[in-house]
Amino acid sequence: MAKVLDSFERWENQGLLKNKLKIIEELVAKNVTQEKIAKVIGISEKTLQKLKNKHVEFARAFSRGQLDLKDNLIGAIYKKAMGFEHEDIQTQMEDHNGKPKKKIVKTMKYYPPDLNAAKYLLIIKFGRSFNEKKDELDLMERRIDEKENEWTNEQNFYKEVNHEV
Repeated sequence: MAKVLDSFERWENQGLLKNKLKIIEELVAKNVTQEKIAKVIGISEKTLQKLKNKHVEFARAFSRGQLDLKDNLIGAIYKKAMGFEHEDIQTQMEDHNGKPKKKIVKTMKYYPPDLNAAKYLLIIKFGRSFNEKKDELDLMERRIDEKENEWTNEQNFYKEVNHEV
């Protein structure tokens, strides 16, 4: 009795696998849902999940797509953080001596740097030292390291209570 091939193995035998993996990678990089990815490559979402779990190459296509998406998002945030210019091109139709004439209008638009995008990049790229809540995070980490169960400073609490009385 012949072994029943799954979609991955059939695509591999038919020479379609590389193309399917490339499609998956591109769609994941565009943040397309698994449901839509499954539909595009012609399988059910359940089958898609099974193939991800069974075949490492399939799962890697998703991982590469996620990395591309992440890189593109970081690039977009960087661009916004630094400020940029964008050339806007508009095509207008004008009447010139009774004949329509196409006119192309180009304008440069300037987008100034965005402070919030810059702060975000500093935090994710260079760590906690750029976070506005650095002191609070350090305190929480220290308390976790010291395995404190209660998050009040008892000495200061008793001083405040005795001082008020």
